[in-house]
Amino acid sequence: MSVDRVTGLISLACCLISLISVPLVAQGPCAWSPLGTGTSGSFPGVFALTVLDDGTGPTLYAGGLFGIAGGVPASRVAAWNGVSWSSVGTGVNGPVFALAVFDDGTGPALYAGGQFSLAGGVSANGIAKWDGVSWSALGGGVGGAPYADVSALTVFDDGSGPALYAGGRFTTAGGSPANRVAKWDGSTWSPLGNGVVGVGSFSVFALSVFDDGGGPALYAGGDFLVPGSNVARWDGSSWSPLGWGVNQSVMTLAVFDDGAGPDLYAAGSFNYAGGALLANYVARWDGASWSALGSGLNSPWIYALQTFDDGSGPALYAGGYFTMAGGIPAARIAVWDGAAWSPVGGGVGGGYSGVLDLTVFDDGTGPALYAGGTFSAAGGTSANNIARWDCGSTISVSATHASPGAPVFVNNANLTPGNEYYNLFAVACPTSPGTCGGPFGANWTTQNVNLVLWQMTRPVGTEPFHVVAPSSYVNWGPYNLPPITLDAICIDFTGGSIGATSPTVRITVQ
Repeated sequence: MSVDRVTGLISLACCLISLISVPLVAQGPCAWSPLGTGTSGSFPGVFALTVLDDGTGPTLYAGGLFGIAGGVPASRVAAWNGVSWSSVGTGVNGPVFALAVFDDGTGPALYAGGQFSLAGGVSANGIAKWDGVSWSALGGGVGGAPYADVSALTVFDDGSGPALYAGGRFTTAGGSPANRVAKWDGSTWSPLGNGVVGVGSFSVFALSVFDDGGGPALYAGGDFLVPGSNVARWDGSSWSPLGWGVNQSVMTLAVFDDGAGPDLYAAGSFNYAGGALLANYVARWDGASWSALGSGLNSPWIYALQTFDDGSGPALYAGGYFTMAGGIPAARIAVWDGAAWSPVGGGVGGGYSGVLDLTVFDDGTGPALYAGGTFSAAGGTSANNIARWDCGSTISVSATHASPGAPVFVNNANLTPGNEYYNLFAVACPTSPGTCGGPFGANWTTQNVNLVLWQMTRPVGTEPFHVVAPSSYVNWGPYNLPPITLDAICIDFTGGSIGATSPTVRITVQ
């Protein structure tokens, strides 16, 4: 080992000691954080998220079944301004499944879809408009089918001007026939041809706009058979299938460009796409054929897809009730970078936990990803049904495992490909991470110091301790570990000198 290398390691050891006094956070720079006290009530879940700028700055809106947001009474819909929650008038009297922003010519407004009959005390069947002051109905709303509802909303221009499109479980819109999908132009409802047809209590769960090269079109996903198997395209005048479609319900749709051009992504309860392609609940449509995203996910309940750039490039995030993505533990949320799946920190948990919607919102500190659903923790931090994920551009280390006794994966984020890094672990401090005075604030014992020094002297390529980053996001493992609590840190040591350093994080193996 060269003199320069030894000098660098001595500097690294000194750096670890100096980190004792650095303020530390639970997840590091890639972190989950709560939105105040979140939502609560008898059924506190968050089902829908969107962002509206009414001229006073962007605001995040959440819809669901909750009755309280941040301790404030808020009936099924609430607003988050980046600091605190507020009600949206007197809200609505039933669950909200979809939110969207649309300008009907009087300015951008919030539209809520769900299974309700009143909005702000005004009769509104399944869909209503909030203009910043009061709620109003959209004509006669939707109806016809038992338990009629609106589950999806989006804005699309079919050539006659932008309009709001609604999908759900209904057979009428504005009192006229409209089978599961309809168009609102700001004053009247109209059907989209014959709509979609299925068996039993079928529905449209997702709407999205995508240009496959033939011009923008509206895409609908759900659990229908005609005009396509659970997913179909509306070009403004007629419906067409997407090849053989998929074999079970589509719950969410999104457009993502992995660098090769934008494609349409679908997720839901299907495991086959295009007839015989094994896709495991998520698939890509390029305008001509279907393809899988690696080995996909391990649960048939995928409800959310959203693109987001955390500083390392755009990626596609998926939310649902899964625990594995691409064969790697990922607690109800995962990210696809175009080639591989990665977990999103420690994901969400607590009881029957799941992610039901995702959106991007800038509260003034930069864009961040927001997740809504049914959970009580995000990244190990208390977060009631809604949480914020923000990476910035600083390196981080975390660990995940699918269940107690399962193999452990060590995760790094925001690495510079080709750079050299140390991931170092020490037996945890019995109090908070980084407060015990030892290496990076872990226990100061001879055994612990020797453990850290052993890791520091591992040759490069010794995963996960001393590595060269192959990509920005890396999952090392799997490792079989006994129950243990560790404190960990990641340090850029490219060229034998200290670069970026992550905060200390706590890893608990059950």
